[in-house]
Amino acid sequence: MDIVSHAGWGYATLRWRGEKASRIGALVGAAPDLLAFVPSAARRVLHDGWNASPRMERDPSFWRQAGPLPPDLQYVYDHYYVFTHSLVILLGVCGLLWLLRKRSWLWFAIPYGLHILMDIPTHVRFQTPFLYPLSRWTLQGVSWSEPWILLPNWILLILTLWWCRRRYAKPA
Repeated sequence: MDIVSHAGWGYATLRWRGEKASRIGALVGAAPDLLAFVPSAARRVLHDGWNASPRMERDPSFWRQAGPLPPDLQYVYDHYYVFTHSLVILLGVCGLLWLLRKRSWLWFAIPYGLHILMDIPTHVRFQTPFLYPLSRWTLQGVSWSEPWILLPNWILLILTLWWCRRRYAKPA
């Protein structure tokens, strides 16, 4: 899915916990992609300068094509994405938080985990390694940018956010 809808779903999943938790949920919902692509973008700018653009920005159909990743994106996948999109690592972090008695933070695993679960069937190029480091097995999904996936996702997200707004509106 796209990062904006991940943030929207993150917001919606934690709306019942209050406005502040839902805002953090939006950030956490987008976090797997932010944690993978922001450091790699910073590295690319530091190494190649501001004018460096990844291949995906030059070819709009890039994400719909199957096949090997170009070297710059393979680096992102191997050094960031496998860690940020792993349910195994997420469960390990949750277990650590549980042991440290930081249980109030465990709610934020919901939008983070939802992000990973949504990415598993909707990625063609960056296939989600949700079992990493136990396994590198991935599912060859369908691109989230296909209209028959993108439009229902956005319609459902907008309806869910509208419902959240009505449900949790403060009485006048």
